[in-house]
Amino acid sequence: MQDETKMSPQKKVVRLVWLFVAIGLALVPSGSGDMNLTVGWVFFIWTFPFSGVWWFYFYGIARQYMSASAAQSIGSALIIVCAYVFWFVLIPMMWRKARQKRF
Repeated sequence: MQDETKMSPQKKVVRLVWLFVAIGLALVPSGSGDMNLTVGWVFFIWTFPFSGVWWFYFYGIARQYMSASAAQSIGSALIIVCAYVFWFVLIPMMWRKARQKRF
């Protein structure tokens, strides 16, 4: 039986694809129009739940201390890091613990 701490090549690809898509969505230049609105919503959904927490709770606080562009850049980086850790570290860890046999 394969050691569960080893990551299969498919899981590595999924992690990398998720990360590249998230970074790509965050780096799409902001502007006006329907495309920018669509990309914003896709980024919001792709990095859920941390995107919602940032934009609805912490962005306003961050704007009091820094410019909008700085708050958006720092926030996007934090969102990506937190969502990645949540989906690819914490959830698998909880899944492994839930699947362990209880004695």
